[in-house]
Amino acid sequence: MAASTLGAAWLVNESDNLEKKKPKRIVKHKKKAWRVTEIEDVERYLESKRLDERLGAPFEERPSDSLFVVDTKAIADQPAKSEPTRKRKLKEIGPLKCYAILTPNSAVQDPLKSRNRVRLPEERGDPLLRKVMEERRARGKIATHFVQSMKHHQENVEALANKKKPERLRTTFDFDIWGEAGDYLMIGDKKVSALDLSDPLKTYTMEKIGKRIYGRPKSMFSKTTGLKQVEVPHPGTSYNPTFQDHQALLKEAYDVEAKEIKQEVKTRRRLGPMLKKIPIQRKEEQWWSEMTQGLGEEEEPANGAEVEVPCVRPTKPKTRRQKIRAKALKWQDMRRKKLKEAKKRLLEFDRLRSIRREIRKSEELTVKRMETRKKEKEAKMFKPAMLGKHKYEPPQIEVNLSEEIVGTLRGLKTEGHVLIDRYKSLQRRNIIEPRIRQTVVYKYKHKVFTKRSHSEPKGLKVGKRNNIPVQ
Repeated sequence: MAASTLGAAWLVNESDNLEKKKPKRIVKHKKKAWRVTEIEDVERYLESKRLDERLGAPFEERPSDSLFVVDTKAIADQPAKSEPTRKRKLKEIGPLKCYAILTPNSAVQDPLKSRNRVRLPEERGDPLLRKVMEERRARGKIATHFVQSMKHHQENVEALANKKKPERLRTTFDFDIWGEAGDYLMIGDKKVSALDLSDPLKTYTMEKIGKRIYGRPKSMFSKTTGLKQVEVPHPGTSYNPTFQDHQALLKEAYDVEAKEIKQEVKTRRRLGPMLKKIPIQRKEEQWWSEMTQGLGEEEEPANGAEVEVPCVRPTKPKTRRQKIRAKALKWQDMRRKKLKEAKKRLLEFDRLRSIRREIRKSEELTVKRMETRKKEKEAKMFKPAMLGKHKYEPPQIEVNLSEEIVGTLRGLKTEGHVLIDRYKSLQRRNIIEPRIRQTVVYKYKHKVFTKRSHSEPKGLKVGKRNNIPVQ
């Protein structure tokens, strides 16, 4: 069975050769003839030439073996082809069409001989120098910088191979990230640490539920404060307190109030002179005196008087004798300092007792400072830390006056609020940072416009009005 490898679409239409028009005989050295120049036959010839280059020789010159193939194998004998992978498909297809159009596929020579192009590395440089370098390289003489370059390249390759690869980001945590390292075992399809099996609760949870109990970091159990979650209130805040407890609570509230009043008086005393009201007339006089201060003091010299210029004498250079003397004094000073240091070093051996005493005192001072820091750290645990930009403000002391205490819960006047007490407790224990209430103030821009009755006339129009001509 013969099968044609080429379709009818590849054949050149020969009817074009039959329907050739007779060319017009026109004068071609005139500019008018440029517009009617016909080059269809030239283009047709070049197109057929390009087609022959793509397909090979013309069909009439090709042998029959290159155009037809005799199929001798049966279809049933061929084995079933496996499903090709994506990589194999791309390999069979060959280079992409977008890259194929970049390759030169025409035998037409470039009309511009000296066209600029990117030269290959072998074409660059002086050819004579290249020839000399090749001869030297054949004799075994290689340039030092080339040897160093190859050596550095090898070092970089080895360093890249020995470089520690970054750890892969974990997305499934099938291990205890906070627990200790240990051997892993498989229970079913779960990977379990051998340390987890030592805990009966973890083992039971793993076997029955199929989930593991993960450990928690030690930092979760470290205390940030020494205060209790619920502090015992002052006994004076009871609905039926004793006289001594109530008086002690009143004393605390009085001390806080007296401290605030004292601070307010101190602030007023300091800022009082700054906030004093000054009349406008006096204010203008002060401003005028400040602005004119020092203007009348500078008196210009008379035109005839001569201004005295201080005489500056030039520095006299040192003589040779003075330079030698200065150098000798400098050497003497250096020698004296060296002798002094050597003498001081010898005296250090005689005062070994005092040196030991100083070392002992410094060690005692270090121990004392460490104890002081430890005490300060312990005391800091009972104080609120600075977690934000706002400072912790303690709540007001909840106290009832003597006449407000009735001795029964029914008639007791309540002070404070439970939610405020819990909120302040969270701030004291460094669980949340101190905050202040944020208020939003909307500022609207006033629309200003001039009333029509108050606006001044800008001018009168001159010209036609109501189609009446102007006289």
